[in-house]
Amino acid sequence: MDKTSMLYWYPFVKDLPIPQPKTKIIELTKEERAKASEIILDCNLRERVRESIQSNFTLPVFLRTDSLSDKHNWEKSCFYADIGEDTLSYHLLALIEMSVMCDIIGLPVNAIVIREYIPMDTKFTAFRGKLPIGSERRYFIKDGKVIEHFPYWSKEAISKTTRCLPEEENWEELLQELNTETPEEIELLTCYANSIAGMLDGYWSVDFCKGKDGKWYFIDAAEGEKSWHPKELESGGKK
Repeated sequence: MDKTSMLYWYPFVKDLPIPQPKTKIIELTKEERAKASEIILDCNLRERVRESIQSNFTLPVFLRTDSLSDKHNWEKSCFYADIGEDTLSYHLLALIEMSVMCDIIGLPVNAIVIREYIPMDTKFTAFRGKLPIGSERRYFIKDGKVIEHFPYWSKEAISKTTRCLPEEENWEELLQELNTETPEEIELLTCYANSIAGMLDGYWSVDFCKGKDGKWYFIDAAEGEKSWHPKELESGGKK
């Protein structure tokens, strides 16, 4: 199994005493995986997802596959606020399609993951899906310890598609505010990341976001070699 899949890493970290969104994982059957590879949504899978949402969550929720969330297409993919049959189908198909089309050979869809939506400390929206941009951090861990960290959203990442620039004229100033790391934050997230490093062998990236409630939440992990890394830090990041 690909270690970046939540089916691999999430069981190792789900019980750590770190704030995390409530999560339910619905594994696909062999038949459902075959349909997903052809960008076809199995109606039984849709109903299982809908029943889990109704039984375990209050809308909105955050949807993803075990490997990706397609967050740049926010409003049409991972952010789900309407329990209607058709709208749920659209969101699930968007996630499946992005998975199949991702990279050269695509990513397998082994599970649909439903997560509690954490309202974030956001300042503006960006990209085609009007993704809310808030305080997010990426920490790299290796062999049990933190080796570097940095704000997740860079000016270059947001401005590279000019037709999807934020509507707010002062977005660069707002981004700088969101990206300011304080000593207290670094101490806390280093502690969290070290706890995760104690559960995951090897080289990983782990992501955190700041909620409107002021808490920092652990939201994602991936193999380090497959994770985005700012060019300016390639020869040495924040230790």
